[in-house]
Amino acid sequence: MNYQVIIPLEFPLTAIQFATLWTLFFLLHRPESKTKGIILICYMAIWRPLHIIISIVLTLSTPSKVVLEIFAFLALVFLAGGKKKAAFITAIYLWDMGLLTDIIFSSFFTGITGSLSMTNPIALYFETSISQVTMFLWAVFYYFLMRAVTEETLKRIPLRFWLITLLTPFIGAIALFAIINPLKSQLEAGFNNFIYCGIFGLVLLILNLFIFYLYIKLITGYQAKILAVELVEIPPIYSQVNGLSEAFIKKYDLSKRQVEVTVALLQGKANKEIAKALDIEVNTVQVHLQNVYRKTGAPGRYALMALIGKGSA
Repeated sequence: MNYQVIIPLEFPLTAIQFATLWTLFFLLHRPESKTKGIILICYMAIWRPLHIIISIVLTLSTPSKVVLEIFAFLALVFLAGGKKKAAFITAIYLWDMGLLTDIIFSSFFTGITGSLSMTNPIALYFETSISQVTMFLWAVFYYFLMRAVTEETLKRIPLRFWLITLLTPFIGAIALFAIINPLKSQLEAGFNNFIYCGIFGLVLLILNLFIFYLYIKLITGYQAKILAVELVEIPPIYSQVNGLSEAFIKKYDLSKRQVEVTVALLQGKANKEIAKALDIEVNTVQVHLQNVYRKTGAPGRYALMALIGKGSA
């Protein structure tokens, strides 16, 4: 296929795609390294332009494109959170949902207009714009849902749930693609079927989001109950002399810098004071605190102080 790039329309699409990736990989996972954070932002900014350039310069088969995209997402995972389970889940789910969303809107557009958008660059950009905005809305939904889920909670979610949730949109996309391919050769006779395919895909998409939302809420509530029991049985200990107990640090896998920031917070220091005391940037303090909140399950600084205060000596 020959790509006809319309430069003015590429800017808003690049901005929307950057906002989507920024919401999912930067805001959600907050890379601890400032260097990784800067590289991640630059990588997200050139994501779409690079994709277009590769599509124009290289004529690749579909399997080759899939392999390239897998490596691109693995790079996002590495920059966003290394080997964190949450980052891998985000990458896989983003790819699956993107594939299904593209096919759904392609089906709707073809069914309504009675022509393939690929043959008209303006139509293709219109379809892509709607698809990208939908993906951004999904990213916001995913962000608000997953930011309250700790790594400890993710470890307790059974593998079968992830397989069902992550594979549902992928299998749905394959099924729709298998149906649509024969229809494309008989477009004039069967373009109404594209609308039915789009409706089926949309129902599948909504069902998948509902299952994901419901289960994450259930597992988060279950984890909160377990955490409450564990706190009663083995309360975390903090003292002015000894700082945080080794048991607490090991339990929540806190890094040395995260421990220093947490101790400073418990001493009543504001973020600016913590930054000055540790000779780091205020933004870096915020990143460390966000990671501590995520690991401990505390939604904020006061909740963290209350959590540790229960076992203070």
